[in-house]
Amino acid sequence: MIADVRYHGGVTIRILALAPRDTLPTPATLEQLPELLGDPETLVWVDMLDPGEPERKLLENVFKLHPTSVEDMLADAPTPKLERFEDYLYIVWHALLPGWEKQGDFSLCDLDVMVGKNYLLTSHNVPLPSVDNAFDAVKKKPELMRRGPAYCAYLIADVLTERFLPLMKQLETDIDALETAIVKNPGPHLLEKIFTIKDKLQRLRRVGIHQREVLNRLSRGGGDVEIIPDEVRPFFRDAYDNFVSVVDLGDSFREIVHSSMDAYLSMQGHKLNEIMKVLTLISTIMLPLTFIAGLYGMNFEFMPELKWQYGYFGALGVMGATALLFVWYFRRKGWL
Repeated sequence: MIADVRYHGGVTIRILALAPRDTLPTPATLEQLPELLGDPETLVWVDMLDPGEPERKLLENVFKLHPTSVEDMLADAPTPKLERFEDYLYIVWHALLPGWEKQGDFSLCDLDVMVGKNYLLTSHNVPLPSVDNAFDAVKKKPELMRRGPAYCAYLIADVLTERFLPLMKQLETDIDALETAIVKNPGPHLLEKIFTIKDKLQRLRRVGIHQREVLNRLSRGGGDVEIIPDEVRPFFRDAYDNFVSVVDLGDSFREIVHSSMDAYLSMQGHKLNEIMKVLTLISTIMLPLTFIAGLYGMNFEFMPELKWQYGYFGALGVMGATALLFVWYFRRKGWL
């Protein structure tokens, strides 16, 4: 088991070291960290949970990180990114927070990754399965860690990208249910669902296009990411391919939701037209009846049939016959 080290106000720091003579990775302390990082043959993984200002000296003095990297690491990055520095590669990924399945919505968390020549530094504000799974994997199989810090970073990226696939499956199910509801019962309650799904897809897109580019650059290697060995690049290409499918699905879903919005508005317009048609037909039938009733309600002395014993019933009969005649005519025209 790898021990957690409490440091500066309760921040959890896990340190795992693997020297050439070691058969298994061993836990280390903060006091040992400068010596471990100074040995190019020793591989070190430092995982920090919720670092803050007290950890600034550790990042600047022990890891020798550039001040801008430290600033970015201690803040929230709006989008994933990749930056090359002299001795390390700075990667920011956005990971899904655990528990989104039960909440019905998802949230994203920054995952800062520093890939050095003999170390991997990871930082995140909440526990992440992608980091924990990779950390457990290298504890059980030290040969994974011997492949280098870049390969350990791939292990994180592999789980991180795959965790987006169930989310896309859930979004697909929600969109299918939305389309069915629009056809069967296009009520105003669906409008909120449409905008909720659009918001989710928009958030995914803002992250996805940048995260896809970061993985693409890592998979290509060379240039500003030469710190990624050639033998590791194909693994990042696999993670890139997985995330490309996520981005492509998101783009397809956005088009479907846009079409669903048009279908919803069309169905609402059709429903309104049906209501207006019924009201118009009723008004058309009632118009002559109102005329007849108004005419015989004027009570002039010399109006025809004014003194007729059955005039009232005769007027009702005329109005009833008129209404039936209109209904028959509307049905013949296919308006009813």
